[in-house]
Amino acid sequence: MSCLTRELQQRLVQYLQQHQDIWQKEQAETVRQRLVAKGLCPSSVTKDQVEVLLEHSRH
Repeated sequence: MSCLTRELQQRLVQYLQQHQDIWQKEQAETVRQRLVAKGLCPSSVTKDQVEVLLEHSRH
């Protein structure tokens, strides 16, 4: 994940873990759009990167 720092990755995973009820049923692109709209991650984050974040947040 070149455009995400390790700290930002960890914060996003924590956020997703805390809000799993909201994100669990959404597709990665929808989650990406919501995170960007909320200002939680840069718009350069890709759907693939969000998929990895979602996978980490499920563990």
